[in-house]
Amino acid sequence: MLKPNGCKTFQEYAQNVFMPFVAREIQSVSRVDIVWDEYRTNSLKSAARGKRGHGIRRRVQIDTRVPGSWDAFLRVNENKTELFGYLAIR
Repeated sequence: MLKPNGCKTFQEYAQNVFMPFVAREIQSVSRVDIVWDEYRTNSLKSAARGKRGHGIRRRVQIDTRVPGSWDAFLRVNENKTELFGYLAIR
């Protein structure tokens, strides 16, 4: 998990954390596959995840501030779906 480490917006996160990570990885390999996880409604993972609690819904857009609690942000499926979609087009 790549934490935002001081980034203020999702754009900063994409530019300063995610893309540099991918760029470093691609230097030592011929291919990088990025796989986004998904929690299906009736899966064992979804049940285990539900026991960990819930986070707060936050829209993922260029100028949206990165939440203070990254772990709580990632507990909301819609947050992760939007984040992954946002990062995929960067």
